[in-house]
Amino acid sequence: MACGFILAAFLCNPAYVERDDGSHVIVMKHPSWKSEILGMFSVLKTDWYIVLLFPMFLASNWFYTYQFQDVNLAKFNIRTRALNNVLYWTAQMIGASIFGYALDTKAVRRPLKAKINLVVLLAITMAIWGGGYAWQRTYTRSEVSPKTYVKLDFKDSGYIGPMFLYIFYGLYDAAWQTSVYWYATDLIPSTSAD
Repeated sequence: MACGFILAAFLCNPAYVERDDGSHVIVMKHPSWKSEILGMFSVLKTDWYIVLLFPMFLASNWFYTYQFQDVNLAKFNIRTRALNNVLYWTAQMIGASIFGYALDTKAVRRPLKAKINLVVLLAITMAIWGGGYAWQRTYTRSEVSPKTYVKLDFKDSGYIGPMFLYIFYGLYDAAWQTSVYWYATDLIPSTSAD
């Protein structure tokens, strides 16, 4: 972060940047809060179908509190929590890549991909969240009180199972979001001449 802060001082002024074709970079004017709110209402008025994504926005972030607080914070010590978070976000990148490439393949027709994706999502939802439920039943919030509970370390023998559960939580998050955005592309009117 310190290097990024220093490097930012050496950035060119966008007004002096010229592209290969001779055109200049256009510096966008920052909108005001009022224009942003009016723009949002304008979009909701003209592109009403975006409202259909609101439940996904809620669902895609609803479980973060549970995963980060009731699982990672409650059961693991600080260095293991850090490792878990690295594994979680790495699994998210891998999951988004896998599902993105699978959903964008031209080898399978879109309706068949949609059906296969729904089956895969249902299967991994039941497997991952079922595993999470089984593990969650081994402790309660009162049992993991910070004053009395010794938290799990990544060197402990019982760490591997919960580690993979946490990795799969990250993978599932990416799978869910990638899939929902892929389905949402059917809602957006095509502007290309196919």
